Amino acid sequence: MNNVEWTPEWLTETIKLLRTHGSDTQFIEVKKAHGGYPGSLDATLSSFSNSSTGGIIICGLDENNDFAPVGVYDPADLEKTLGNKLRRGLKPPNTMESGTILYEGTKIFVATIPPLPPYERPAYIGGKAYVRSGDGDHEMSRHETDLMVAQRTRTGFDEEPVEYTSIADLDEGLKTAYLRDVRAKSRRLAGSSDEEVLRRKGIIALGTDNLSLAGLYALGSYPQEFRPSLKVTGVVIDPNGKARNLDKFEADGPTPAMLEETLAWINRNLAHPVVELSNGHLINGQEVPDIALREILSNALVHRSLNPKADTEEVRVRIFPDRISVENPGGLYGITLQRLQEYGERSRVNDRLYDVCTHVTTPDDGYRVIEGEGSGIYTAQEAVRQAGLKPIQFIDGVIRFTAIISREPLVGARAADVGSPKQKSEAGPRQSSPTVPSSRQEAVLLALRSLRHPAGIDDIMGALPGPFAELRKPQVRYVLTKLLQEGVIVREGGRGNRNTTYRLA
Repeated sequence: MNNVEWTPEWLTETIKLLRTHGSDTQFIEVKKAHGGYPGSLDATLSSFSNSSTGGIIICGLDENNDFAPVGVYDPADLEKTLGNKLRRGLKPPNTMESGTILYEGTKIFVATIPPLPPYERPAYIGGKAYVRSGDGDHEMSRHETDLMVAQRTRTGFDEEPVEYTSIADLDEGLKTAYLRDVRAKSRRLAGSSDEEVLRRKGIIALGTDNLSLAGLYALGSYPQEFRPSLKVTGVVIDPNGKARNLDKFEADGPTPAMLEETLAWINRNLAHPVVELSNGHLINGQEVPDIALREILSNALVHRSLNPKADTEEVRVRIFPDRISVENPGGLYGITLQRLQEYGERSRVNDRLYDVCTHVTTPDDGYRVIEGEGSGIYTAQEAVRQAGLKPIQFIDGVIRFTAIISREPLVGARAADVGSPKQKSEAGPRQSSPTVPSSRQEAVLLALRSLRHPAGIDDIMGALPGPFAELRKPQVRYVLTKLLQEGVIVREGGRGNRNTTYRLA
């Protein structure tokens, strides 16, 4: 925010953005300020100071007149007033960088407000603290300010013991699979007893016989018995505004089960455009790549705040006609929004939970909850780009983190590569097959097509494209079984036979 070069050209582009958006944005506040200092800016100074990015204030544009330039009353006085507000009115104080742009015969005042360090938030003005949400500044509740204070430092809430729990509260299937994976990856723990592994890996909290919060949340048979807010809620928003909602949803149970159930619910409410393969067979495509949905949901579940102050907050999913919003309590920790989207970058909000989930897979399809390689967000962005959709938008609200996945194609992208949000049934017009798969099913079919002859499972795995090249044999076998049931492929040789091959039907 502090590296903006204020020029007439920059202002022209910013006004275009504001006109397209139709209002202020998460990071830009516009005020007319033609007759004096606008008192509502006080709240903006607080909310930008409390954010992780800060923001830009532009004075001298009339939002109610399509952001027409009208000029400010007195740039020098406005700068002085804002400076005094930041130094003497805001608690703790903040700074700014400001300047004036001569634009179409008017004087436009611009100021950037940097974020305060996490250990100084929240910032109050007039005895109130504000947080930015969309294009507005909202007074924070006592609960929200308490949560912001609690998030100043990482304190290992996921390692805390959960009273009244024990090993008996673990899901037997998840526990068995977890122990098997840990032993396979650690020679030091390979010969250890079940209880010793669970203690050393932090599933059982240190010095107790209780489960840790991480162990309960990831592997518990029903974590909500002890922590009711560890769940996912969802709603489909009525595009016509006639109903409050069209489909309410709630997922409970351990983390991998909630991930799988939520993905299934989202996909039930998205379009499934029919895709024609080169051999004439039709398969159900995806409006939004499954891999992108999975990565975003996994991050929300694993990186949500486990602070006791967030005990009333759950992960929330809302499906709009043009987008999918995934929101989790808590914000980023130790990483910026920009770095978050770079390959290999990661920040472990819940260190113990993160480690546990690298060994945990979803019940039905065998997907690992997280890979632990710092590639999840990058992979999700790449998937939506390949599908021709707008980039995923991330908003760090400090006390809440939101990912917005667009259902709309990027301007200039081929609309045939993605399903139209208006298509609500599986029977739609034929579309060309995408060159980059967005699901395991498409990846396996592309691999079979590239081999051009009946192939065994090892050959298929060797031909898998892109991010699907890391699939394990049980996962590929699961997909092949599904394709066999749908009649899309044919198996030659008996099940379990080493010489069994598969080909397109």
